[in-house]
Amino acid sequence: MQFLPSLLFMLSATLVRGTGEWSEDAEDLVSTVDIDAVLGKTASLPCDVTPDAVEDRVYMVLWFRKSGGKPIYSYDVRGRSFNKALQWSDPGAFGPRAYFATVAQPAALTLSSVQLDDEGVYRCRVDFKNSPTRNFQIRLTVIVPPHQMLLYDKSGADVSGVIGPLEEGAALVLVCEVRGGRPEPVVTWLIDNLPAPQYIGVKTDTHVMVNRLELQHLKREDLNTTFKCRAANTHLMPPQDKSVRLEMNLAPISISLVDRPTQLIANSVASLRCVTEGSRPPARIIWFKAGKQFDKNKVTEYSNETWTVSTLTYEPDPSDNGVIVKCAASNAALPSRTVEDQIELNVVYSPLVTLSLGSTLNPNEIEESDDVYFECNVRANPKEYRITWFHNDKQVTHNISSGVIISTRSLVLQKVTRREAGAYTCKAANARGETASELVKLRVQYAPVCVDPSPQVVGAAIDEELNVRCAVHADPGDVTFLWQFNNSGESFNVSPARYGTINGSTSELRYTPASERDYGALTCRGSNAVGSQAQPCVFQIVPAARPSPPRNCTVFTSNGSNWTEDSSHEEIGESLIVRCVTGYDGGLPQLVVLEAVDTVSNNVRFNVTANDTDGVAVFLVPAGLLWLSGNSLRLTAHSKNDKGSSEKIMLYALAYQGPEKRTDGSNSLMASVSKPAFWAIILTVAVCSGVAIFTGYFLRRKSVKPPTKQQTPELQLNAGDGQYVVAYTLKPPKQAQPDILNPPPDGNPPMAKCGVEAVKNGPLQADEWTHSPSERAPLHASHEQRALLSPPRSSSTKPPTTSGNMTISRREHLIAEEIPGPESCV
Repeated sequence: MQFLPSLLFMLSATLVRGTGEWSEDAEDLVSTVDIDAVLGKTASLPCDVTPDAVEDRVYMVLWFRKSGGKPIYSYDVRGRSFNKALQWSDPGAFGPRAYFATVAQPAALTLSSVQLDDEGVYRCRVDFKNSPTRNFQIRLTVIVPPHQMLLYDKSGADVSGVIGPLEEGAALVLVCEVRGGRPEPVVTWLIDNLPAPQYIGVKTDTHVMVNRLELQHLKREDLNTTFKCRAANTHLMPPQDKSVRLEMNLAPISISLVDRPTQLIANSVASLRCVTEGSRPPARIIWFKAGKQFDKNKVTEYSNETWTVSTLTYEPDPSDNGVIVKCAASNAALPSRTVEDQIELNVVYSPLVTLSLGSTLNPNEIEESDDVYFECNVRANPKEYRITWFHNDKQVTHNISSGVIISTRSLVLQKVTRREAGAYTCKAANARGETASELVKLRVQYAPVCVDPSPQVVGAAIDEELNVRCAVHADPGDVTFLWQFNNSGESFNVSPARYGTINGSTSELRYTPASERDYGALTCRGSNAVGSQAQPCVFQIVPAARPSPPRNCTVFTSNGSNWTEDSSHEEIGESLIVRCVTGYDGGLPQLVVLEAVDTVSNNVRFNVTANDTDGVAVFLVPAGLLWLSGNSLRLTAHSKNDKGSSEKIMLYALAYQGPEKRTDGSNSLMASVSKPAFWAIILTVAVCSGVAIFTGYFLRRKSVKPPTKQQTPELQLNAGDGQYVVAYTLKPPKQAQPDILNPPPDGNPPMAKCGVEAVKNGPLQADEWTHSPSERAPLHASHEQRALLSPPRSSSTKPPTTSGNMTISRREHLIAEEIPGPESCV
């Protein structure tokens, strides 16, 4: 201790003025270093003593603790070589555990057997001969490793080396508890030396760390797996580990029925064999039929460490067809882990078929809109290849959109209606035949519905007595009726005295309209035990009369062009299209009838009926019907309703034209008409002309308007050996549709209007006889008249014949029986 006085003298020079302690503000610190050391191990506190200049050297190194101002260690090289420096360690601090090593780079104070009290902040002061003093600050941290590690399962039992055996699929819970350690250790799990992806870390207090490992579903592959718990809080020493190995009981992994028979014969011996693998300890096999265990005396078994074989021998009967036979294997240590295989027995016999209504249905409470299903129970071998369903001996087919669903052995009827009521059967067929079940009758109860379409239009005149009958379908058939009357001004119930019930499902009402207010709607609504009728039967009581005839009729060929009498059979094509504008319907639905009458025999050759569709009736007439008779045909049209038929209007007078009659250049369509028929037609024309003259004269006298210009068309006629020209005046137009509710006050029907003013005809005017085709051109008639054009004039002519106001020249031409007036607007 000879250097102590000198050391104290030097220390006094470094103290802060006014105090006897060291302060960081006294001198500059070069740097601060953090040093970790493990409790009981060695620590190294660095202090760089290398001078800044080569010629400079260290005089003294002093170590101070931050909490004190006195040195705790000194390294003195003044007046001696560097390797012979004097070292001093405070016995109250490090004592003999400290040693300053200058060989290391940088130099360091080595501290052995580190204690907890050694932890703190230290300062190393280096004094040089020439250079300024240098200071270093070192923060020493003492690491305390964990001192105890425990492993236990979820029940708290200690596990050492082995855990289990556990069941396949069971949950594994391992808890690792680590005690001690500073700083707090990090506790982790390793599975087969690989970090576990899942763990739960729990800190119970400042000295205990717990890590819980959970595996929810153990697999067969987890057998003999090693689980290791590791705790570490520093890299200065290896972590602490503790391991455990997993033991498991394994269930069978597979089972199979081998050599499966395709079919079994009733009352014959049959064998079934079952093999299972993967069980430890070996599995036990049990046989079942329809859920019941077979007698053990029918089963033989053999097993080894790998597999088990079991054989079942027995005699099946017909009731075994379709029955499930299965073999089940299980480990005695794992009774809940069972594997099984099964076979559906195929025992040969013919189909046995029974049909039943769904067990949840009450056959006496089925109503419309309910869902109904049938079950067809079939026992058959070979297996039935077809099951068919019948309703009232008609086959039922699968149709989801109609609510009919057919599966293998069931029939589902969704939202049934009364039409689905009746007898149902099912039939099953296999290679041995087809068998039908007994009939099962389905009753569908429903509220009343109208028998006839509604609404119905009933026409009646004032004071005309009506018996309006309302018929409904219903189940139950005991129906109570309610009649009501509605018009634009009032609505009321009809007195029950006015109507009665017939056969329980029909009601008849006596009704007589006495005024215009009695026209309206009669409604009839029935009720039974199911409910009230959803839509009543409606009877529209309307004023009624015969309809007016159609008008504006036009004829087209099938290719869309207008048709003329000169058109040949080939030009017409397959059909004619007739279009008429309908007249007043008389207040009731009307039909329009097109007829073809033979002009010789007056027999109707054919007729076609069309509906009134938005004021138009369209007919399609096959062209072949026009040429069947070989005679002339007259097309007429009329309308009809429940009150009768209208007048007939003539559309065209058609003449038969064979192909041979169109090859000589003649346009005559009636060259084959006999002379008596020809003169009969001429007489008819003359009579009609006389009537027209008288009518025209009378109308001119009555009318206040000046007469319009007369139409004087002509027809050229060929008959036998001569040609004739007929001059005529058209008939006056027919009246327009009558207004049966408000007739004209003068009693005269209004004239038809077609966009122009109606024309009243005057007396017929006789035309001069035409001597040649060049002197008078033939008439091109309108669609309504459709007059036949005459062929070129023959060489032989006769003087004209005049009858009344009509002039006829002999040109061998036949006129139509009837020439219509200007009724059409086409």
